[in-house]
Amino acid sequence: MIFTDGLHLMSDNMEELHTFAKEIGLQRSWFQANPRHPHYDLLSKLMVKRALDKGAIKTTTKDMLEKIKGSK
Repeated sequence: MIFTDGLHLMSDNMEELHTFAKEIGLQRSWFQANPRHPHYDLLSKLMVKRALDKGAIKTTTKDMLEKIKGSK
């Protein structure tokens, strides 16, 4: 599943995250491989809209991190 808090794009599956990011126009070089919360930043309202239109689940930052952490 792909999640966003309106600022970040995260998933419990890195392959799915990279594929999704590419489909909405994010470059792989923008990926932030932080071990605790690997993510892409969504730096514009357009990117947030694209993510939501494509099916990302809108949630809070706290809930998103718990979902990602709980899936490992």
